[in-house]
Amino acid sequence: MSELISAIDVGTTKICALMGELDEANNLRVIGAGRVPAQGLRRGVVVNTTDATAAIGQAVAEAEQSADQVLSSALVGIAGSHINAIGSKGVVAVGRSGRAINKEDTQRALEQARNIALPHNRDIIHVVPRSYSVDDQKGIENPVGMFGYRLEVDASIITGASSSITNLVNCVQANGVEIDDLVLEPLASAEAVLTCDERQLGVALVDIGGGTTDLAIYLDQAAWYTVVMDVGGDHFIRDVATGLRMPYGKAEALMKQFGQALPDRVPADAEVRSGAFGQDGQQTVNRRELANILNARADEITELIMREVKRSGYDSLLPAGIVLTGGMAQLPGLAELSRERLEMPVRIGRPDGVVSSVMDLSSPEYATAVGLLLWGLRHGTGSKTRPGGPLPPPLHLRIIRWLRNLLPMPSSS
Repeated sequence: MSELISAIDVGTTKICALMGELDEANNLRVIGAGRVPAQGLRRGVVVNTTDATAAIGQAVAEAEQSADQVLSSALVGIAGSHINAIGSKGVVAVGRSGRAINKEDTQRALEQARNIALPHNRDIIHVVPRSYSVDDQKGIENPVGMFGYRLEVDASIITGASSSITNLVNCVQANGVEIDDLVLEPLASAEAVLTCDERQLGVALVDIGGGTTDLAIYLDQAAWYTVVMDVGGDHFIRDVATGLRMPYGKAEALMKQFGQALPDRVPADAEVRSGAFGQDGQQTVNRRELANILNARADEITELIMREVKRSGYDSLLPAGIVLTGGMAQLPGLAELSRERLEMPVRIGRPDGVVSSVMDLSSPEYATAVGLLLWGLRHGTGSKTRPGGPLPPPLHLRIIRWLRNLLPMPSSS
């Protein structure tokens, strides 16, 4: 049986479903992909379950069609400003006479760290080990195989609002897809864009998506700090739409084609025709004015990033600097502006780890989707294809997906 790993990135602006498998050389190949505009989501959170369920179903159907396989289970990305991370420690005894530590001991330590008091409306998404201690030896990355008497883990407990988690789970499962694991999106993105050296020395991953900006700080190969900020690409577009008095869709198209975060790089007299409100529906836009609007929002996001990095206490421990990824990382001039404001190395993170794909996944906007597949490989999460081909989904689900492919998706607002 070949291993089939599937992922669903449920973002604010797009929903992407991927299906991958390992080839004979143990390389990841994406054999199925579906991408549709997101519906029913705001700032990474489900606000309309009917629309969100339909959009997820269409992305899944597209992936299944291109792979000629059934997507029965998947890793699903989760984000939103409701996400929170707190530190916790877990301590277990290995034995009075001491022995070699095994994986079961590390799991027991993580379970001890997990036992914290939470409000009734919060659920644990991840227990992420940051470092281990064996007896008096601290800063251990992997204690398995070491001899000792006492094992301690320093972990991050990542929690989310129970209602937001449940709504997302229900929207995915309503399409006949079981959830292998919920994965915090910045942790998934890190799998696809960070190098081992960056993780080891110290780096901050910043994923600027459509509705949120996710930050994850890595030290000694582990995620030590995570936060989700309630600002993203949607704010850039709304600024343009408001400042230039044009419909949202026209503002998005204008920004994608002519956007620039550094006004000095745009000729002062450069102009372009674009949409507008009013009877004529057209206007002439000065591209320097457009760049000034984007520059102001880019400055604000850069300031928020710096504030969170300093609040983490790790700002002096990031020699690898910042890695920008996500859809807004493609805005021309943003990396240079961030490098100047943050006074540290900045690069654009593009997904790595896939040797071939039915769709071009090299853009930073696919970092989370690709990272979810790599997370599944790293943590051993995935479904198995059955000999003789996959079993078909239930009849009613196949009918629903077939109808969704015929019906147009509602236009985004």
